[in-house]
Amino acid sequence: MINYFFISSPLHFFIATNLAISHKGDINIALFISKNKKTAQQYAKATEHFNDIFQHTFDLTIDDEQSKFKQRKQKFNQIKALVSSMLPDKIFTGSDRRMEFQFAMHQARKSNTQLEGIYIDDGTVSYLGHKSIHSVFHKHIDPFLKKLIYGTWWKNALTTGSSDWISIAYLAVPQDAHPLLKNKHLVALDQSVFSSKRFLQVNQFLIEKYDELNNIDFSKIRAVICLPNESFYLKNSVFLQQIKNAITKEFNLSDIAIKAHPKSKNMSLLADIFPNSIQLPNTLGMELLLPKLTNDTCIIGDVSTALLTAKWLKPKVSVQAFELNTAISINLKKLFNSLGISFISL
Repeated sequence: MINYFFISSPLHFFIATNLAISHKGDINIALFISKNKKTAQQYAKATEHFNDIFQHTFDLTIDDEQSKFKQRKQKFNQIKALVSSMLPDKIFTGSDRRMEFQFAMHQARKSNTQLEGIYIDDGTVSYLGHKSIHSVFHKHIDPFLKKLIYGTWWKNALTTGSSDWISIAYLAVPQDAHPLLKNKHLVALDQSVFSSKRFLQVNQFLIEKYDELNNIDFSKIRAVICLPNESFYLKNSVFLQQIKNAITKEFNLSDIAIKAHPKSKNMSLLADIFPNSIQLPNTLGMELLLPKLTNDTCIIGDVSTALLTAKWLKPKVSVQAFELNTAISINLKKLFNSLGISFISL
């Protein structure tokens, strides 16, 4: 069997690796279409290194500084050539709205009518639906324009994973899937693979270049605070103090590790608010740090896919979400509660 994995985020990479390990004996091909070329290159090095998991790697990332339309045509030609040389039996994607995935399905179906399009969990959107699901542009105008520009092979997905290209969906929590995914064949991800020896070796390879991790005793960390983009708390001066007041009711500052958002720059502010705490590299994804933490660590953060990922990749850790003075949907609370994620009021 030949499997294509379209990867456009770290979460997609981890789930693709999980499934590729589970499909040992098949030919697994990683195709990177990330919006961040540096991230794509980082993870592509891992797939190239572990060629027993992914036998082939291709970088189809588009450079934002060049014409996207022209580049996309070039990527389509690359995909067309690849499909001709290695006709896939299954194509996995974390976003069936991506042009590259849909074009690959269109091309491959010409020669393989039994080809399966498979959605892999993309976090909260799999359960809550696309943020623009009810907009006129999303439902009618955008798909019309895409068909006009690229071709009638384009199939609209009201929410990620719901297009007609998809027949199977691998989800962490299938029972809580969005209603538009209910008509797909839902399969539960084998979460035990995330703690397997081979998966952890891939994880270790990705973090080896971060020398500062060698100076951190992860066994002493009792809680990790995952902060949102600093633009949020720089406009809300009491936010960090509220977090500090809530967290120090249970943990000492010296037992706490701070994980700033990857785009954060004002690290000195965090050091001032949380003195004596451990500063984790903000450029390193939380997904990569999880294997370093003990099972009795508590991970605390804003309501986001990052918390879901933490629970999926390391089910035994305690995960808590900040409950801010903003409306949290009933469905989101239901999803978090079903995974054992509790809320902290600030």
